[in-house]
Amino acid sequence: MNHFMIGEQIQKFRKEAGLTQKELGEALGISSSAVSQWETGGTPDISLLPALADRLGVSIDALFGREEVTRENMDEALPVYLASLPESKRLEESCRLMCKVMKSLCMDFKDRHTGNIDISGGFQFRLVSDQGIMAGSMSEKMPFAWIFPEPEQGYAAALSSNDEYRRLFGVLSRPHALELLRLLYQRPPRHCTADVIVKRLGIDGEETRTLLAEFAGLELVQELDLETEKGDIKVYNVNDCGGLVPFLCASQMMFHSQGSTVSRFSRKEPLLKK
Repeated sequence: MNHFMIGEQIQKFRKEAGLTQKELGEALGISSSAVSQWETGGTPDISLLPALADRLGVSIDALFGREEVTRENMDEALPVYLASLPESKRLEESCRLMCKVMKSLCMDFKDRHTGNIDISGGFQFRLVSDQGIMAGSMSEKMPFAWIFPEPEQGYAAALSSNDEYRRLFGVLSRPHALELLRLLYQRPPRHCTADVIVKRLGIDGEETRTLLAEFAGLELVQELDLETEKGDIKVYNVNDCGGLVPFLCASQMMFHSQGSTVSRFSRKEPLLKK
């Protein structure tokens, strides 16, 4: 029996639970010095193991460093862990955990393939392989984590038609279109008239109404008819599907694709194979 292993595990789980040696001892009806002795090489009485494990929120096997990591216990532990955090920190922590997973995958690729993976500079990387596309960053400017496993039939089968993309990019390439879209996303989610948008954007009213109509056709904005005493008017609100920021960020990655944080490996098949 490795006494030091048990002591290390008790200390580790006690700190993770936010308990002092005194608090853990009181919960078990023993002195803090007894807990201290466990953590420096002693062993708890076998009759205390169930209560000790319960108070620390782990299994008895975990106290001996024998708990097997399985998909099932990870699936159970992760939601519990995230729920224990303040709501304002959950998305940030989810991103951090995702990037840790991606870092591990990157190191695995480095071990198995010829290539250099640089994950410096705030932990940023991009990886394209036969398994899919992966990109992540833990920089203060823009932390994100993306993983796109390649479908069995290839990416092309899952994408929209070229005509749909041409329609979208055609509208966005028009003068003031991106300015209008970004303005709508900067506003709180509420409906407003075209005149309000014209005033805030500072462009011609007819141009604004044309762009809004095209945005509505692409479902980038919601267009509603509002009945007033002076007649029906159209009001607009952004269709906030959460796509604009990832879209702009992914586009930025395309034209800033060179640098020390980019890693690629040769693919056996084209990225957009038919």
